[in-house]
Amino acid sequence: MQELIHNQLKVIHELFTEFNQVQGFYAEKSFELESRIFAFLNKLTDYFKDKGDQAKESEVLRITNMLHTVKRGFNPASLEKINTSKRELFWGFAYNGIENLHTLLQEMHHKEILKLEEGEEILTSLILNLIQQGFLTDQKLLELDSTSKIEAFWNYLLTQNGSITLIHKKLLMKMISEDIYLLLEKIISKITPH
Repeated sequence: MQELIHNQLKVIHELFTEFNQVQGFYAEKSFELESRIFAFLNKLTDYFKDKGDQAKESEVLRITNMLHTVKRGFNPASLEKINTSKRELFWGFAYNGIENLHTLLQEMHHKEILKLEEGEEILTSLILNLIQQGFLTDQKLLELDSTSKIEAFWNYLLTQNGSITLIHKKLLMKMISEDIYLLLEKIISKITPH
């Protein structure tokens, strides 16, 4: 089942906020890094498990296991027993884990942003086309001042025009209807005369 992209972006931003705190502990060489990075990894594992994204869950578990291996006194790369400098080795592998997590979070963020940008581009073209045809006037744009009114108008358009129904189906392949209404609200607010 698809989720509201706008909500997914909010969650990703919250994850970035916590991730940036972890990076801050690394940069400050804080003794809190260890507990905070494991807490973040556990949170991220649960997030991907709940979403059913086994590939990303597996990547986070791999990073977690790598750090636990260092904590148990073994070098994860060679599996040799570590007798000295465990803390330095942990910090080195923590850096590696942080880099991998950063890439993972950036990819997630980019994927969702791209969906919204593509949807906004399609809907902007449609709205401008409706304005050009005279079907959508400045007065009508002013009346579309809430998401519920936009939803009602969009549903009306779907019954009137097969091309718009096709565009709607195309958009539904990447997002849910509520995302469409929020994008339409954004577009209308940009072009509405004030």
